[in-house]
Amino acid sequence: MNRRRLVTRLVLLAAAQMIVLAAAALVIWWITGPQHHHGGDRGFQHAFDHGFEHGFGHGPPHGPPSSVPLPRGEGPLITLIAGFAVLILGAILTARWLVRPIEKLSRATKAIGDGDLSARAGVDRDDEIGELGADIDEMAHRIERLVATERELLANVAHELRTPLSRISVALDLAAEGDAKRARASLEDIAVDVAELDALVNDILTAARFEIGKRELPLRRATVEPAAIANTAAERLRAHHPDRPLEVDVAPGLPAIDVDPVLFRRVIDNLLENAHKYTPDASSPIELRVSRSGEDVVFEVADHGVGIAAEDLPRVFTAFFRGERSRSRETGGVGLGLTLARRIADAHGGNVSITSEIDRGTTARLTVPRLT
Repeated sequence: MNRRRLVTRLVLLAAAQMIVLAAAALVIWWITGPQHHHGGDRGFQHAFDHGFEHGFGHGPPHGPPSSVPLPRGEGPLITLIAGFAVLILGAILTARWLVRPIEKLSRATKAIGDGDLSARAGVDRDDEIGELGADIDEMAHRIERLVATERELLANVAHELRTPLSRISVALDLAAEGDAKRARASLEDIAVDVAELDALVNDILTAARFEIGKRELPLRRATVEPAAIANTAAERLRAHHPDRPLEVDVAPGLPAIDVDPVLFRRVIDNLLENAHKYTPDASSPIELRVSRSGEDVVFEVADHGVGIAAEDLPRVFTAFFRGERSRSRETGGVGLGLTLARRIADAHGGNVSITSEIDRGTTARLTVPRLT
């Protein structure tokens, strides 16, 4: 944007005032100058004499009238008065030009401070004041979005906590009533619920740590073989979902990578778990592929599940976002998995990307630089 500096505009305004003052001084000088008075007196004298020659009287009484010049200090006085008028008018216009947008900014910031996060300054200028107004509006937009996501987080967490806590409460009531058999039958469900709660708490804590650290969370790096990470993740998925077919394809001769093994495995686990959740057909296989692309090692997780709508793809990495197809109880989660995956990948100098088609499946691609 071709932004004009405020000081430049003020200088131009001062220059315009000086031009107006100079023009006013020239006009006043022309009106009050001695040569103008003499010419005017001679014209007046000619008209006076000419009138008497045509019968207006018997001649000029007592000789020709003398001209009455303006007082000696009247010209400078008029110039001074005109100068003050121009300066006062310019000051008023400048003050209004400056104060109006500042008043808009003040009203907007006060409204935001009072809790109206939809308030905007709406200052349409291409100078520093306009830039400040745009920054305030952008800040208000981000705060509004942050508050909305926090509310969504609370709603999602409450939703996710309600069902496991209810089941645990029922099992405890059965045990308290002495029905040990039914209570033992509920232990497996309780174990699943506790694992879900633990994963939920871990996601929230990890997200908070990354947010506080601004992606500067210290990583406990180690040299790891990509095949080892892939095989460990495959074993974990098979242990949790033994009925799900999983195909693992690791290219030979892959270079080692320098990563935090715990956090990096968590990304792979999350991608595999998502592939399982959003593939309703239990017989449909999930593919885990590891290959090399230039200087990067690439992990790909592909499924043939429900897919992601095109309009939702740009938002899948937004914290707490969940598409309409992922809001069932079976899928669970609060929408932090992919957000954490991207932040962890960024912290390692890598990246996560998603491609998907509705009812055709999704492919998640995680890249990380090889060990140098």
